[in-house]
Amino acid sequence: MDIAFISYPVRDLNKAVEFYQKVLEIKPLFQREDWAEFKLDGQRFALQKVKELKPEHAGATLYFTARPLEKHMARLERIGAKLKDAPESYSYGKLVRFHDPDGNVFGLYEPPVK
Repeated sequence: MDIAFISYPVRDLNKAVEFYQKVLEIKPLFQREDWAEFKLDGQRFALQKVKELKPEHAGATLYFTARPLEKHMARLERIGAKLKDAPESYSYGKLVRFHDPDGNVFGLYEPPVK
């Protein structure tokens, strides 16, 4: 699996985009109602709008590309990864998060079919 992107959850997407434009000194690659991405040296840094920012959601999450998502979810559960949340579907693809054996959070991302 390749690294798909690293994301931060944010309550106010416009404010976060404005802030990171200043930090990174670049404009986002694109921005939607609930998602924005910046391209950094071939990697993607994403901001995901959330309704409520819970302490356990704060910080970065590394997402790996996984096609099809369900196949990789089953494989990860067989090797001991613990499912953190139910899979989520958006216009930009499917996401699911897991805990590794030490409790670190990582995710899988399946891009939409074009």
